[in-house]
Amino acid sequence: MDSFKQNAVVFDCAGTLVEMYRVTKELKTGKIILDADNLKLVTESTGRGLIIIDTPLSLMQTQPPERLLSDFLRQEKIPFGVAYAAKGFDAGDISRILMTDKTEIRHFLETNLEAVSQFDDIIYEVFGFIIDSNENRITHAMSTGGKLFDSARSVAAAAAVNCDLFIASGDDYGNLNRVADKLGIPLDNVVGLCDDAKKEKIVRELQSHYPKVIMIGDGINDILAMKAADFSILISRSNYHTPNELKDAADEIVDDLGECTEVLNGYILE
Repeated sequence: MDSFKQNAVVFDCAGTLVEMYRVTKELKTGKIILDADNLKLVTESTGRGLIIIDTPLSLMQTQPPERLLSDFLRQEKIPFGVAYAAKGFDAGDISRILMTDKTEIRHFLETNLEAVSQFDDIIYEVFGFIIDSNENRITHAMSTGGKLFDSARSVAAAAAVNCDLFIASGDDYGNLNRVADKLGIPLDNVVGLCDDAKKEKIVRELQSHYPKVIMIGDGINDILAMKAADFSILISRSNYHTPNELKDAADEIVDDLGECTEVLNGYILE
């Protein structure tokens, strides 16, 4: 990598650059959870993992509602990745559980209708599920709709003056590339389907090219990257659960993305 600037900023995407509205269905009870905190749902039980499906929205939406998710993933060769996992989760269990799982596409279509109704200027649509190694089943189906935060363009533009910009996120590449394009971030600097360990690895690799690497995120799956970074900014919003251990890992805590410009410049220019 040829570095042109002395600093690198790594952004999480969902919840950091993009305002998200997550809708999750608890499959056992049929309960629909509006504005769900999926990372919190994962951490509520050992053995759970949040899996993101890397599929074009149009392909999922045109599937017969009764089609099994397992059949869809296998027959269409759909990639997926672990965005976050609790203790006791084994990624090797995903394929084993999917072999006998009977979750139908209709659950994802149902959550998608709710998720995209929140915003008029949708840029981000994600499908995923929570799977439980202990219960040997998919416990939740989820869909997310999102739009850029109003301050995202100005924050990215200000950061780009002194920094090369990167995105490391648990979500799929289609959504991430759309966000990167809107913000002027090179697509080569986008890494998707990241869990917390992969985000940390990205930060450490960048540290071999840049004197200062800054991590900006909002969720528990950013904690390892924040600890590894030379400087980290946590966006802790009042409507989203922020564990104390995540707050302890951050060098600076703000409650709005727009505040990051001043904090970032203060660190870089000190």
